[in-house]
Amino acid sequence: MPIMLTTPTRRANKERVAQSKYNKSIIYDNVSFLREIKQDYSSNIYIGGLMGCKGDAYKSTDVLSEKEAFEFHSWQALLFKEANVDFLFAGIMPALSEAVGMASAMKNTGLPYIISFMIRNDGKLIDGTTIHEAISTIDNITNRKPICYMTNCVHPKVVANALSKTYNQTATVKKRFKGIQANTSPLSPEELDSCYDLKTSDAYNLANDMLKIYKDFNLKIFGGCCGTDSTHINEIAKRLNQMII
Repeated sequence: MPIMLTTPTRRANKERVAQSKYNKSIIYDNVSFLREIKQDYSSNIYIGGLMGCKGDAYKSTDVLSEKEAFEFHSWQALLFKEANVDFLFAGIMPALSEAVGMASAMKNTGLPYIISFMIRNDGKLIDGTTIHEAISTIDNITNRKPICYMTNCVHPKVVANALSKTYNQTATVKKRFKGIQANTSPLSPEELDSCYDLKTSDAYNLANDMLKIYKDFNLKIFGGCCGTDSTHINEIAKRLNQMII
């Protein structure tokens, strides 16, 4: 996890330096490992630096302000840049303020980046911000906009409901909201949070639901999150490929 920069004691400063070196090594080693894998494939593969909110993505409590988020996330964003990733990805952002600060930290690296929201059936982030408002706010504030916006850890049926809301049926959302990394369960964040067992669904039905949002909302990025495995991804890829061809 990134380290919050505060005024440290001497002992805390030593601990922070040690942890910084450790975290830097993890990022560098992982990116290097992925680049080795990439060499074995002829298809286009892009290596992303995954980042996320400081607190619980299923809640809007303990959310960072724009300034706090910029300071907190800049350190890791710059490490990913130094490690030579192809793009940055902010996963399941539950609140607008932290998403804005995250976007500012990411755009300062000069790398392409994507902001992915945690959304509900009602078409809003966990903090109550509509998808349209979240996209419009970030696009208007940043001089280097995200490549696009998307959602992850959300079932495609939830995404269909969210994008169907009148306040999200805008040109901005249709143009800028482009992807999903699907959770296999349609349960609410409160129901999923702290579950002791895996909530999942079969690959065929999940692929059907992904195809529906592809047809209805013209999304371009499809992937898997909680509950998915290779059977889900293979089925989704196979069915989408059939549609596109």
